[in-house]
Amino acid sequence: MSPLPAGIPSINEYQRLLGSPEFEAVERYSDGFLAAHRTAIGPYSRKWVADPLHQWSRQWEYPFTLSRITAELAHRPAGEPVRILDAGSGVTFLPFLLAESFPQATLCCCDWDSSLGTIFGAIGEGRSARVEFVAADLHELPFAPAEFDLVYSISVLEHTDRRPAIVHEFHRVLKPGGKLILTFDLPAEPSADDGTADMLSALAESFDGDTDPLRDWASADRLTTSYAATLDRRLLPWRHPLLYRLSCLLSGHGWVRWPPAMTVACLSLTRTG
Repeated sequence: MSPLPAGIPSINEYQRLLGSPEFEAVERYSDGFLAAHRTAIGPYSRKWVADPLHQWSRQWEYPFTLSRITAELAHRPAGEPVRILDAGSGVTFLPFLLAESFPQATLCCCDWDSSLGTIFGAIGEGRSARVEFVAADLHELPFAPAEFDLVYSISVLEHTDRRPAIVHEFHRVLKPGGKLILTFDLPAEPSADDGTADMLSALAESFDGDTDPLRDWASADRLTTSYAATLDRRLLPWRHPLLYRLSCLLSGHGWVRWPPAMTVACLSLTRTG
């Protein structure tokens, strides 16, 4: 799989990916993973979504992450051990796909929810032993400095506070020259941003990137929740529009538009220093 472009994906790029053999292969693996582990994953799926891949932004984020890791590992000596951190992992197919695709890789999944350890244990009985789970706070990762060759975090930081502190932890646990692959949702309108600037400033201090992540923020062709809703409303994670709007109203955000106007940014960065 060739590396997908970093930044905010365009609708044209999204459409091409969804029609590609590469996406079909990821989809086939995800479907098989869900079918094989439906019982184990069930409690987590009921709290989040039953099918992580088939969400509006994840259909781009997972292949983006896979393509960037594939490209990074292609430059390394064959068989050289690689340690990869999935930060804020939840429970998805991706670390297992990576472990099965790259025998030299060990995946460490970390999430604040310690109950996920039981689910990972059940899944691991029939799959790769090179996928570990650790309950951890991203603000204080329980790992040694320079422990990982690569860190990825998919749509996690937008749900956290003190994002610069998390960025600094990613820098600490990465080896010099290690890769950080980061994706995060953004408000579709730049003026509505809430915290992205501080996070990007922290990233710029500690990492080199291959693109201006926000260059296409206002592009009419960018991927958004509004566009995804025209394809299939089931791609959106919000199942009850009225309840969502009432929740926003009660929390002081007023009567918001539906669906929430969001886009997504995807970065591939290199640790400096």
